[in-house]
Amino acid sequence: MHRSSPHAKVVRRQLNITPIIYRYQGNLLQSTLQAVGLGKRFPGVVALDDVTITLQPGHVLALVGANGAGKSTLIKILTGYYDHYDGTIEIDGRHVALHDPSAARRAGIQAVYQEVDTVLIPYLTVSENLLLGQYAHALVSWRALHAQAQAELARVGLQLDGHRRVEDLVLHEKQMLVIARAVSQDVRYLIFDEPTTSLSLHEVERLFDIIRTLKAQGVGIVYISHRLMEVAAIADDIMVLRNGRKVAHFPVADFDVGRISEAMLGTAITNVYPPKREQAPGEVILKVEHLTRARKLHGVSFLARQGEIVGVAGLVGAGKTELLRALFGADPVDHGKIYLDGKMVKITSPQRAVTHGIFLIPEERRAQGVLVDEKMRKNISLPFLGQFTWAFDLLHRRREDIHATATVEMLAVTPNDPEVEVRNLSGGNQQKVVIGKWLAGNARVMLFDEATQGIDVKAKQDVYRIVRDLAQKAAVIYASSDIDEVIGVADRIIVMHDGRIVAELDSAQFDRNLILEYATGSRTPMIQTVEDTKHAEKN
Repeated sequence: MHRSSPHAKVVRRQLNITPIIYRYQGNLLQSTLQAVGLGKRFPGVVALDDVTITLQPGHVLALVGANGAGKSTLIKILTGYYDHYDGTIEIDGRHVALHDPSAARRAGIQAVYQEVDTVLIPYLTVSENLLLGQYAHALVSWRALHAQAQAELARVGLQLDGHRRVEDLVLHEKQMLVIARAVSQDVRYLIFDEPTTSLSLHEVERLFDIIRTLKAQGVGIVYISHRLMEVAAIADDIMVLRNGRKVAHFPVADFDVGRISEAMLGTAITNVYPPKREQAPGEVILKVEHLTRARKLHGVSFLARQGEIVGVAGLVGAGKTELLRALFGADPVDHGKIYLDGKMVKITSPQRAVTHGIFLIPEERRAQGVLVDEKMRKNISLPFLGQFTWAFDLLHRRREDIHATATVEMLAVTPNDPEVEVRNLSGGNQQKVVIGKWLAGNARVMLFDEATQGIDVKAKQDVYRIVRDLAQKAAVIYASSDIDEVIGVADRIIVMHDGRIVAELDSAQFDRNLILEYATGSRTPMIQTVEDTKHAEKN
């Protein structure tokens, strides 16, 4: 029986046998992956140096380290991304050569990557992406394909229409789809790379349930995350990389945030968040009245002043991203008004927003924030290219070079060479480039959407500093599903739930549990929109 046929899947479900046990029953619990002396060098860079890792069945190994520590390089070796590397890899005591992704898959190694858009095909449907490769023949029963896809999605608690195109999904739906695809395939070793950056609290708990089930089935798991409290909740052991080398390894029973952070960075780190403003905020820069978009935003109204950071707190799906995209002109609104420096403005496109000095740091930085195949220099100068041209639109290369070099140095991008391609930067340094490209403009409103997801504590500290500096001259709107982060960054917080602002809190009212109650809808809204008031009066 071919393991990918729909009939085989039905038999497995009827027998209550998962795909994992079906293929590896009898030897799965004895399988161990051991990689010794792994190394990888690029011109002028040692990305990984003499790293040994053992992945045991039914065990979760947390892999942590600062951006650029070598985590991605290690994972790319294990998943066959690099055709040349130093060291040896053994599975069940037998040498294996993982020089291409297909070899890794045959060995039972799968990965769930943070950058979901690099592994999904946007113009295909959810079902087609989920079962890609299982129907690689001419005759396809689409009914069987969609039925199988719905069953696999249900395994991870994901309710999605299999006929939807992936390009129409929001980020957290794409993330869960990638997880569902990995879980649906026969796997012995599963690598999670920052899997929760776009997931809600409920989805995180569902993911942890899936991981615990996989552990019980004997799957060895590598869990990569900058959210150290997640590591404490799900891992058995912790391995720390720094500058391409393994610098620490200890059981989770010895978990200590300070100890891990110091191992990651080589030094103790304090005061992650910069000091907040001491003076009163300045004039109102941005005023939003009754912004509404069908099923997305419901009568959103708020103010933002110069010199202050307005935090937007809420769970995934609360409407934070939709609000920022509407302010940037990326998504149309049904009605509502936007005032900038006291004058009503029509923001009908991102181009109009940029003209008015409204700039967005998007949630999906690789898909929407940077051109990953281009150099830092081109990314940094692109939005305001007119400032770097001669007459007849000829590029003034020296002027462009000077600005790019100054921007890279000011934002502490590593490496500090503007000619490096963005794809070769760590996540934190990519985010600095996304921010840096707006610095040539006269910002009036800076919009940050999940600005620190997937980056390490030092890079977060740098981003927070940049955000505070920008707030000196502009209004800053900082949206995040990390409530602790919003409290640490913001001067004032608005809380969103189901597309509405349900509370507005000044610094004296900041309380994590209070914000969480508003964000989850378990506390009566502090603020009623015009739409809500009319509905209440009608009833």
